Amino acid sequence: MTLRGCLLVPLALAGLACRSPLADLHSGQEGPALCLTVGIEDHSRKLAHLRVPAGEADTPAARRSALESHREAFEADLRAEAASRGLRLNPSADLHLDLTITSLGEVRAKYIAWGILSGVGWGVGVGLLAHDPRLAVGLGVYELLEESAFWIGGSLLMGKWSSPAVVEARLSRAGSAKPLWEETYYALWARQELAAFPPEEQNRRERQLQASLRKVLGKLFRDLEAIPEFPAGAQELERPTGIRSR
Repeated sequence: MTLRGCLLVPLALAGLACRSPLADLHSGQEGPALCLTVGIEDHSRKLAHLRVPAGEADTPAARRSALESHREAFEADLRAEAASRGLRLNPSADLHLDLTITSLGEVRAKYIAWGILSGVGWGVGVGLLAHDPRLAVGLGVYELLEESAFWIGGSLLMGKWSSPAVVEARLSRAGSAKPLWEETYYALWARQELAAFPPEEQNRRERQLQASLRKVLGKLFRDLEAIPEFPAGAQELERPTGIRSR
């Protein structure tokens, strides 16, 4: 069994049109205000996946700095888009929207490991169901080699030739542990958003990733605007954010 389709599933799901659960939230005449936080997980393994190193050493501190720069650019784009759409952002609002960039510029190691182990488990399971230990071992070894080549090779190609981004969104009410709504947004490449940058900027890794995050923003705002009578008004948000570790 091959898991090649696993890489395409989340991207396909992200493109499906559906009615957002946010449509069940009802607002007053001014529309709901949101208290916003934007974070990013410290996950990168290679600085070149985030920006051109320009002679600097590929260290954890350099990668954290690059991640924080992307988070700041993402939040700045979000603020500008919110203002243009009349979305009110208020740090004292009852509704909390938490956004976390969980993957940027590369496939995370935990997904690679999951893909490989799933293939190996399938091969071993088939052999055990057939009550043939030799078949189980043979299929397990075959899947290990095939899935390792696919997942490791595929992740390297994706990190080099695409600009993947994954953002988790969670809407909750102050004082409530259970979220009102949550969604994960995926972007592999953002041709239209990248075209908004000057041609000389489009080959820069930073701009390619910024374009993917802007594509995610478009999907997010379409869900937010499913709220009846929303948005209305705009207010600047001031709240500290930072890198998260998982």
